[in-house]
Order: sequence, then structure tokens, then C-alpha cells
Amino acid sequence: MNNITFPSMIYFVEKECTPSWKIINQKIPFYDLVFVLEGSSDYIIDGVQYHVEKGDILFIKRGSTRTASTTGMQCVSIDFQLRDGEEILIPTVSSMTDLNEFYHLFRELKYEWLQQSQGYQLKCQAVFALLLHKLLFMNGENNGNRHVRSIKRYIIEHYTEEITVSLLADKLNINRVYCGALFKKSEGMTIHSFLMKVRINKAAILLQSGEYNIGEVAELTGFKDVYYFSNTFRRLMLLSPSEYRSSCLY
Repeated sequence: MNNITFPSMIYFVEKECTPSWKIINQKIPFYDLVFVLEGSSDYIIDGVQYHVEKGDILFIKRGSTRTASTTGMQCVSIDFQLRDGEEILIPTVSSMTDLNEFYHLFRELKYEWLQQSQGYQLKCQAVFALLLHKLLFMNGENNGNRHVRSIKRYIIEHYTEEITVSLLADKLNINRVYCGALFKKSEGMTIHSFLMKVRINKAAILLQSGEYNIGEVAELTGFKDVYYFSNTFRRLMLLSPSEYRSSCLY
């Protein structure tokens, strides 16, 4: 499981590597991500040989030794650090064949990194965090389904309203059974379960503020029955609404 809260980018480059380019054997004190945009390269990492080509992503852990050479490659390379106790669990080489979804982030990083205007470090850290999130969590086959994304966005924007599978299927112009099955396959939960999750997450935020009583929180998050709200909250949060509120306020 990936455990990351504060990745810190320390170096960015988009480069054309000629046949004379090479990396001599060295131990790196940082994490390295290489996105191969064109061409190919050969790496030796901790004694293991890897051949990477267009569409591949190379991940080298901090403390690894690396050597590299190429007959010609265009790539984006990003060096970064993690806090103690944080880790990234991805293969040394992964293939995506199409890196188009990353290009706008590469362009933004290049724009900020090269001009280095006031506050560029903050902007680069934010863009890098988005890039890393996309790499780690957003590129599975199911997560990329546009219907699933549309369902989730609609629920998050309308969670206080009555939402049914039929309503969502009609809005997306897809079959009702297919709509429910697609979401379940992608997210590992039903549409109703996701709706409850969103409502309860919002309820927890409202309870933390201390501004509303439990009945008001239930109403503000789309629950018509306060008892059903309380039971759902306890099931998902393992505390009753009143217990949760007390734990946050004291």
C-alpha cells in the first residue's frame, strides 16, 4: 500500500539523450522517476538490467545504484524525496504505452521550473503531487472509465438529493443494469454504498465543526431519517454521531 502525504520534488528535466549520454555507476540519495517519451535506454539498477522504451515509466528507489546508456531517448526525469516512514510501492518498470494524460503536467512543470518566478517551488510541488497521484491511483483500467467518473462527480455534487441507479443511467444514456455493474466492478462497492460514503464523510466534517446538532447534520447530508443516519454513521465510522462529535471537540 502506498503511504505518501508530502512528496518533495527536488529536480525536473525534459531532455533529449544522445547516443553519447550515459550515467556512470552511482548510488542515488533520492527517488527517481523517468518517463520515456521516445526512443529507449538500458539501465542497470542494483545489478539488475532493465530495457525501457517509449511509454515506459522507470522508478528507482532512494539508495539504489544505477548505470544507464542509450542509442537515443527523449524523456522526463523527476527526482524527489519522501518523509521518513513514507513509501511508494510500484514496479521498477511499468508500461503505459500512452503517456498523453501526463503531458499537460510535464508542460506545467517545465514552464515553472525553467522560469523560476516567485513561488515556483510551491507551484512545482503542487503539480508534482498531482502527477504522482495520477501515476499511483488514477491509471487503472476501471478508474479511467468516463462513465464511472461522471457518476462519482454527479454524486459528490448532488449528494443531498435523492439519487438512484435509474436516474444516473438516464443521465448517462446507458442501461440501468450496466450502470450498476460497471460501477461495482470499478469501485468495489455499489452506487448506493458510494453515496452513503460521501454523505457520511460530509457529516463527519459538519460534526467536527460543532455548529450543528445531529438532526441538522442528518438533514444537511441528505438523510430523511435521523435514526437511519445514526445507524449508517456508526456502521461506517465505528462511532455514533454523538461519540464522534465528542471525540473531535474534546
